Amino acid sequence: MAPEGVLNGVQVLSLEQVHVLPWGTAFLADFGAQVIRVESADHMNDRRSGPFPDGVPGETWWNEGGTFAYWGRNKQSLCIQVAEPMGKEVFLKLAANIDIVTDNFRPGTMRRYGLDHDSLAAIKPDMITLSCTAYGHTGPWHAYGARARTVDAVCGLSSLTGYEGGESIRASSNYMDHSSGLNVAYALLMALYRKRRTGEGMRIDLSMYETGVSCIAPAILEAQRDVPRPRMGTAHLRKAPHHIYPCRGEDRWITISVDGDEGWQRMCKAMDNPPWALEARFATALDRWHNRHDLDQLLSEWTAAQDDHDLMQHLQAHGIAAGVVMTAKDLVADPHLRERGYFDLFDNENAPAVGPRVYAGRPFRCSEMPVSMFLVSALGQHNVDVLREVGGLRDPEIQQLLEAGIIHVKPRNPNPPVPGATGNQSSERERNKDANYQEAVRQFVESQSHQTARRA
Repeated sequence: MAPEGVLNGVQVLSLEQVHVLPWGTAFLADFGAQVIRVESADHMNDRRSGPFPDGVPGETWWNEGGTFAYWGRNKQSLCIQVAEPMGKEVFLKLAANIDIVTDNFRPGTMRRYGLDHDSLAAIKPDMITLSCTAYGHTGPWHAYGARARTVDAVCGLSSLTGYEGGESIRASSNYMDHSSGLNVAYALLMALYRKRRTGEGMRIDLSMYETGVSCIAPAILEAQRDVPRPRMGTAHLRKAPHHIYPCRGEDRWITISVDGDEGWQRMCKAMDNPPWALEARFATALDRWHNRHDLDQLLSEWTAAQDDHDLMQHLQAHGIAAGVVMTAKDLVADPHLRERGYFDLFDNENAPAVGPRVYAGRPFRCSEMPVSMFLVSALGQHNVDVLREVGGLRDPEIQQLLEAGIIHVKPRNPNPPVPGATGNQSSERERNKDANYQEAVRQFVESQSHQTARRA
């Protein structure tokens, strides 16, 4: 059962795909909105993306993927062919009773279907619509397609990212998905607030490109004053030391950032004042920056023999900003995140073969309104409920849609994805090699089960 939330009563129809829009609407669902994910039986890219248990898609693989579970959390699933005349008619009936309609199709697609803002506002004048596209609905690039990684490049972020003196490197595979998805949530909350004050709807044209440009706003200001911003890798334009340094063990690292002369004195004390740290070439912040490569080499020799977690605690005790370079396995076992109740342990009843899994939570705690993962919908799981309760359809009408192939609970092409082609699908056997990680997961599952039992 969905918990009470500040957005209870808000209803959203979302024609969403990939990551950017699902990421934004998931936050609305977390806060109690009824987010109805409108899916097509012909397009299963999101549901086939994995990862799957043991790297192998099961018989109902479309309900088992881990990535979909996270992006699609707490949403209902309506699998309907809106491109068909009967499907479009039903969609419009639903929209007449809905607060928000969102999509992330290319510009022109919703108009071609007759589901654009003007068409929807004609049947519901206070309708809020949001369209999240790569470049927006106007401008010479409006029809261009994109992925988050290509937007990462055109927005200027990739031009700033790379090793010192090296070539441009893409910052992240989906940085723009997350950034733009957050803007989706912000914009829709703003539109809902305005609607409650004025009773008026709104059309929101949200651009991933412009989201990306806003992420490098300081560089835009610097460019107007001819202030260079060279690629620095993990170094800083003013601070030194400011880098990632090796630690004891395989692929273990720590980040260290020292600010100003007082910070450097604390760093020297933490290192027991080695003779090289007192050399004139490291005397001032400017000296350290100009000699940062030598400084990084000497620091690397000092950190390389030390445990990363112990060193982080030691440096933090001396007032130095330091952080372990954590892996995903480290995070699941991290006592800080566990104590704060960050992770969700979720066992999807629609995918019993998956079993209980640990999912990332939300980066905030609401004292009066806990937010957690409570639902991952099977394909078309809510067809009947949504059509009855939101669209006002009677059972014979729903049966007619089923017989006409307009609504579905399975993909039209049920052939499973090719194992290994759905991302980095490590096998259960390989994961079990890390005994410490497996023990951390076991302890977490056990502790969460005990907490659930106490609440019951």
